[in-house]
Formats: sequence, structure tokens, C-alpha cells
Amino acid sequence: MTKQEFIALAKELLECENLDDRNEDLQLLRRQFKYITDRDEDTFLEQEETNKAIALFNELSKKEPKLLVSPYEEKKSIIAAAKKLLDKKEIIAANRELDRLSEEFKKAGRSSTKEQDDELWNEFRQVKDAFYAKKRAYFEELDKANAEKRAKKESIIERAKEVINVENIRDANAQMDALRKEWKEIGYSGKGDEYLWKDFTKVMDEFQEKKKERHSEMLKVFEERVAKKEELIKRARILLANSEFTDEEVNQVKALRGEYKSIGFAGKEKDDELYQRFNEIIQKYFDELKFYKD
Repeated sequence: MTKQEFIALAKELLECENLDDRNEDLQLLRRQFKYITDRDEDTFLEQEETNKAIALFNELSKKEPKLLVSPYEEKKSIIAAAKKLLDKKEIIAANRELDRLSEEFKKAGRSSTKEQDDELWNEFRQVKDAFYAKKRAYFEELDKANAEKRAKKESIIERAKEVINVENIRDANAQMDALRKEWKEIGYSGKGDEYLWKDFTKVMDEFQEKKKERHSEMLKVFEERVAKKEELIKRARILLANSEFTDEEVNQVKALRGEYKSIGFAGKEKDDELYQRFNEIIQKYFDELKFYKD
């Protein structure tokens, strides 16, 4: 490289806003600087060009301090940074950083001797090998943990299928909610997790459909029970209106209580109100029976 070429490249780099993509040119200037400035000058013009080259290099060094660092020192710094990655717990992020450092190591240029370069490369390679061994162990452990997670999720899916057949809607809801919570606590299980979630979602959708069917059936049952209880209330009113207080009539009233109880729950919206009406009639009958006997 001539002095004129050196000066032209230095000027070009000084005008660049970002030098991240100009590493090779920077390394070229760093390698050529000593060669250019060590030449014997024959003329005043040559000395002037040398001074200009030195001034531009110094100005560029302020913008890019790495120019003042020798390839040997830069590589040693990269190796030190790579060694610190061995203590990092975030393997994925550390691996990306090691890839970046590897690129920086390649771009750092040659040291003063081949022996130095070989020594540095061997040292860097040992650090990389140690990191990759740690990375392999990490992923082996991760694969094992994910396999256990997948097994747990498969178990949840099978248990969820059983919940579909639970007759009591309240109990079924509680069990399915518990399974959803358990699934969430397990967390991501690695490759194939999305397929497990799809299977679990399918079971939950089936459960919701089954629940709707049961709810609809239960509403029909409630309607039938409401009708039966209304009928018993009518019969109770008739007996109260007659109030003959014969043994047969008293036994009929007592029997109504057993019939009413055997009907079962008629839904939260009407069951309490129906019982209150029925109980008031029955209670009034026996109050009047007591008065009649007294």
C-alpha cells in the first residue's frame, strides 16, 4: 500500500458514521501503519505525506480505539471475554456471544509471528471446546427435564378425558380447573409442546360441549322437579283447605313431606321459594291440627 492509498483510505473511514462493517479496512491500516512510518524519507514531500498519514491515523484512532491495540492484545482480550462465558447460566445468549467473539477473533488480523497466532488460536479453541461441552450437558439435561414435563402433560390429558365422564358438573369443573393449573405450572416442555397443548385443548373443548349438554339436561330435570313440587303444593293446599284432621288426612299430609324430599333439588332460582311455600302450608296444617286437638 502506498502512502497516498493509506491517506485516501484513512480519510474515507473518518467520514463513515459507523465502522462496524469496515473492520478489514481498519486492520489493513493498522498493519500498514508501522511499515509506512518506518520508511526513510528522501524528500520534504515524502516527509509531509508521512506526517499527514500519522495525523489521520491518530485522528481515526480517537474514533476507533481498537486501531491502537495490536492483534495479539485484541485476541487475548477476546479470549478473556470468552472465558467469562463459561460461568454464564443463559447458555443460548452466551452461545450467541461466543459466535460474535469468534467472528471478532477472525477479523483481529495476524499477530507478529505465526507461533503467536497458533498459540492464541489453541487457547481460544480450548475455551470454545469447554463451552461446547457445557452446552451439550445443558441440552442433555434440558432434554431430560422436557421429557419429564411431556410425560406429566400426557398424564394430564388422560386424566382430563376421565373428567368428561364425571356426572357432577361442579366436581367436574373443579377437577378440570385443577388440571389447567397443573398444566400451566409445568411450563414449556420443548419440541412437540404445541401438539400436546392442541390435544389438551381438544379434550377441554369436548368437556365444555359435554358440560353444555349436561346443563341443558339438568335444566329439563329442574323444570320437571319444579312441576312436581308445584303439584305437591296444590295438594297440600287442598288438604289444608279441607282440614278434616282424620287419621287418613294427617297421614296424607305427612306423606307429602316424604314425596317432596324425594323429588330432589329443583335449581337455585326456585328451590328455596318452592320449599318456603310448601313448608308454610304444611306447618299451618299441623298448627291447626294442634289447636283442633287441644
